[in-house]
Order: sequence, then structure tokens, then C-alpha cells
Amino acid sequence: MVKKIDFHIHTVSSDKDYDFSYSSQWLRNYVREAELDAIAITNHDLFDEGNFLKVKKDLPETRVFPGIELSLETGHVNIIFPEEDISNLIKLSIWLKSQRLGEKGKISTKDFCENMNNWENGIYIFELGKSNSLSVPEKLSKVCAVGGVTNQLKFQSFYKMEDGLTPVLFSDAHADDNDPEEKRRNIEVLKNKNTFLQIDNCSFQEIKNCISDKDKVGINADYLRDIIDIDNHTVSTGLNLIVGKRGTGKTTFLEAIKQYYEREDIYEIAQFETSNAKSFIEKQRKVQGENALDVWKNHYGTQLSAIQSFLKDTEEDLNKDVEFFLESVKQFAKDVTASNSTSKYQLIKESNFEKISIKNLEIHLKNLAELINSQDLWELLNDSEEKRKVFIETYNEVRNLFVQKLQNNEIRKKVNEILGSVKKIVQSKTGITPVVDCELSRVIQKNQTEKEINNFMRNIVCETELKKEKIYGYQIIVKLSPFTNASQFRRDCGTKEAVQDDLFIPYNNGQYIKFLNNLKNMNFFNSSILERYLLHLEVDLLDSDGVPASGGQAVGFALMLRLDTAKTKPIILIDEPEASLDNEYIRKELRDAIRNLSKNSTVFVVTHNSTLGALLEPDYLIVTTKDKENGYRVLTGEFSSHLISTNSNIVESSYEKFVEAMEAGIETYNKKGEIYASLDS
Repeated sequence: MVKKIDFHIHTVSSDKDYDFSYSSQWLRNYVREAELDAIAITNHDLFDEGNFLKVKKDLPETRVFPGIELSLETGHVNIIFPEEDISNLIKLSIWLKSQRLGEKGKISTKDFCENMNNWENGIYIFELGKSNSLSVPEKLSKVCAVGGVTNQLKFQSFYKMEDGLTPVLFSDAHADDNDPEEKRRNIEVLKNKNTFLQIDNCSFQEIKNCISDKDKVGINADYLRDIIDIDNHTVSTGLNLIVGKRGTGKTTFLEAIKQYYEREDIYEIAQFETSNAKSFIEKQRKVQGENALDVWKNHYGTQLSAIQSFLKDTEEDLNKDVEFFLESVKQFAKDVTASNSTSKYQLIKESNFEKISIKNLEIHLKNLAELINSQDLWELLNDSEEKRKVFIETYNEVRNLFVQKLQNNEIRKKVNEILGSVKKIVQSKTGITPVVDCELSRVIQKNQTEKEINNFMRNIVCETELKKEKIYGYQIIVKLSPFTNASQFRRDCGTKEAVQDDLFIPYNNGQYIKFLNNLKNMNFFNSSILERYLLHLEVDLLDSDGVPASGGQAVGFALMLRLDTAKTKPIILIDEPEASLDNEYIRKELRDAIRNLSKNSTVFVVTHNSTLGALLEPDYLIVTTKDKENGYRVLTGEFSSHLISTNSNIVESSYEKFVEAMEAGIETYNKKGEIYASLDS
């Protein structure tokens, strides 16, 4: 015998919920329409005995189990207990309330076990496939544990994992007629979020024994592993083809699919979208170009960072320092020549001590500290404590060097202050003007930096191919090249400022230091995107022969890129992908691309194209028609069976319906055959 159970229903709001009110009528309607044999009441971090007894009274023919949705330290777990443990749940609930967990509060596994008597008795449902999902803590490794999922597709995915937890499907419903979240009170959707168990009764122990055997758990009464239900219609977890005349409800069926799955799980290529490929192609050009440019930027990260630092330096002040220094040397020489007492005052000739650079040490200390404090890294390694000690020792050694240099700089600063005071005294006694301080090492470093920057710019300002990739019979080529004129520079930089004299001429003449110094004074300049001012980025889309793709070819390419992007999603909806594509392209490229997607995703394709429809060979055929009342009627079935049926089990042959949708009826199909035959005669 088979029983149907919902393992997770909310009936009372808590601190972790928005407010909602329990409705006896809603719950009775849900249990009746979903044909449930048992339910579990699992509210957030609380058990309300009064509400539980009320639910039992409202559902005299249904087995109701007490439970709780618990916020453990690393995620949520739903725990169901036999009725004998109600007193223990009450005690736990009182303790949880005393902890004042609030909206985001959590408890440790240890605290839970200490405050829940008979915690070993429960059925633990660890939520799978959610951001707050939780692996089984070691302390709970021996309890009866399963994995909770919220839709049929996730159930089938987790079921196929050999070493994973047995999945169970639950609704996570709110028993409220007017709940703010429609998806948590929509009975038509929720009744497909329950689990079938191969049991004779619904005793707690029988359920507990059953879910330990994955083969006795399913999402349909027949325990089929490659199908799911949409709006009470059976469809495949692989490739589904939707056909029908216009206005028969194909789009309505696609909309129904969206009700059963989270938005982030669905990738949709909407009707006629592929015919407007220009904007998508431009977006792809931008993405492909930026990705390739990022790789190039990372390759030259050190050099670009050095240029950014160079541009931040106050070069003007440094030049003035040099001018003042040279003038003071001249004046010093004159004063020395005119004075008879310079030999007595040697200190006036002394230069100040220069500061020791500690910038690199600061960077190393910061990087080492981040590494040492990276807890997730050390958890991955064996003997992590010993390995971490090496880095801590290195950090301490670098820190000692840093402190030592810092102290030396302080000493030099004090000595320079003393020298400055002495020089003033000497100047007042002798009339000799001391030489102005100037950090000559900075001047030398600046000159060397400018040489390195010039060499770097000369090497990179040339045509460079960053990427050349073949995708679905097309080529994407990304390349960098020197700016050809000032207009191109303005377009790339998104500015209307004049750049001919200040930027393009020195750039074109190889005067790169002048170019960079002028660049940093432009209103549009942003040092974080320095690479964009150095070279022109170009992205070309070519066909297989290396010729720029035509408008029609661009449509095909845009669609293929969309399909390639879609492969990361579990549900893919494709509405009339054949727009603007010729049958040869559909046969050679589109058919295989869609079939490959269905190997790892559930795919629904709507088409009116007979080439695509006939060659796709889907797992399931879905036919939409209008009934006598002008409503929509849906029939589904395995494509190879040649039969389709409604959810009321009216079975029909798929042949006529398929030909009617693909060829406008048998008569048209036969007529086309005659025409082809006459052309061949």
C-alpha cells in the first residue's frame, strides 16, 4: 500500500516568520485536495500544544505528527516525533523561548541534545539545496536522517546521488487563507510537494523504518524516477516538446511551470526574443571583451599597479624640490667661497638622513595576517596547526623587521631635526646658506620608474590577440590595438573632452610619460580602469570561414550563447527558438544543442517548426488544444509510446495531434509529400 505525507507545515507564526493566522478550513481543504494520509506540524523554534490539538481535532481522519523546525548553528532541520514525546517538545519549546533567539538566532547541536529528552527518537529532515541547508552534525549521525527538498526536480536529482541522504518532498506551507506569500497557500501547487511511502499504515515507527529504504520513497504513487508532475500533468525530467496550434495554451503551460520552481532555478528564452539578437550580441561582445581584458590586466597587474602609484605621486612638488635643491647648492657654493670660516663648521655640509622604505613590509604583514586568519583554508589542510605555526613565525619575524625599520626612521627623523637646528645656528654665525634638503633617491627612483614605464608602454602598445574561440561554428576574436585617432579614444573612454593635443599626439609619438601625466589631469580619468585608456579593445564575431557574421547568423549565434548560458539551470524554458533560423542550421546545430542541455537539465521546448519538432525526438510530448468550452486542454505522454493522455486519463494517439500542430493537419502533410514527389519526378 502507498501513503502520501507532507512532512513540513507551519500553523503558528514565530520570530522567524512574518505574521499569519491559522485557518482550519484551509488546512482541511489542503489535506482533502492533496489526498494526504499524514502531516507533520513543524513551526520555527517552537511547539504549540494548543495549536497541535486544534489541528488534530480539525483532521480526525488524518494522522498528525508533532515536530519543530529548528535553527541549528549551521542551518535548519525539521524534526518529527511520536506523540509520546509531546511533553519533551513542550519543555524544549520553553527553553528555546528563554534563549530569546530572535530572527537570526541559532543553537548548538550540543545544547539541543541537552534540552530535548529522547532526541534520538526523532525523524530528522535536513533541508537540502538551500542557502541555510545543513549537513548532518556528527552528534546526530546515528539518528534517522533524511534530506528535505521543496520541489520534485530536486527530489529526483538528490535521489540519484548514491551516497546522499534519502530525499523527502515537503510543502513548507502556511495554513492560512490569506498568507502574504501566495506560493505558501496555493493548494494547486502545494499538493505536488508531498512524499509517497510504501507503507500500510501511518504509524510513526512504520514511517521511520520505511524512509531508511530509499527504494520505498517516491514523489508519485508508481515510484517512477524520470518524471515529475506539472499542474497534475506528467512530464519528463529530461526533454519535453510542447506543440499545439496558436492560442491553445502553450504559453499558459509554461507559466504554470514557473509556479512550481524558484525563479533562480529557471532559465527562460522567451518567445520571439531570439529574433532581436542585436542587443544580446552586443552584451556578449562586452562580456567576452571584458573577460579577456581582465585576464590581460591580471597578467600585467604589477606593471599597471606601478603606473597607478606613479600617477598618484606629486611629481610637481618633487620637481620643485629638485629646483630648490640646485639653487641652494649654487648659493651654498657662493657663500663658502666668500667665507673664511667654513672649515670650522663642517656640519653645514651634512645631508639629512633619508627615510627607510617600509611599504613592502606593510604589504607582506597584511597578506600574512589574512592568510593566518583564513579559517576555511586551515580546515582543508592536514596538520594545519603545524603549518599555521610556520606562517605565524614568519609574520612575527617580518613584524620585528618592520618595527626595527620604524624605529630607525624615528631616529633618523630626530637626527635630521637636530641637524636642521645646528644648520640654523651655523647659518646665523657664518652667513652661509645651508643646502636645502632633497631626497635624491626619490629623484633617481622616479627617473628609473619613468624608464620602466616607457619600456612597458612600448611593449604593449601594439596589436595583441587576447582570445580566439570557436563556439557553435562561429569564431569570437578579442584583440587589443593602439588607438588610431582621437575620436576613437574619446568613444572608448566615453568622454567629449578634447584629447587630440594633450593625449593622442604624445600617445601616438611614444611620449608615454607626458601622455600619462596629462591623462591623470583629465576630468574623465579613473585610475581603477587605467587599462582602458592604454589600448583599444575590439571584439569580432566571424563565421566559420572567418567572415563577419550576417544578421541571420548573429541570431543563431545569440541563441546558441543563450543555450550555453542556460546549462547551469535545472529548469530551461525555450519558446519558439526557430525564429529567423533556416532549417539547415536547425538540423545541424540547434537540435543537438537542445538535446545536450536535457542531459543535465529539465527542458521544455515550444515550437511550430516541423523540422525542429520532428527531429528533436523528446522524452515526452506535450500537446495543447482547446476543449468544447473554449478552455485549455493538455495531453502528455512518452514520445516513443505514440500515446498521450489528459490528467483525467483520457488516452489518445499522438500521431494526428502532432501532425496537426507541425504540418497544419494530415491533408497539408500529404499535400506537401505530393509536391516533394513531383519535384523529384
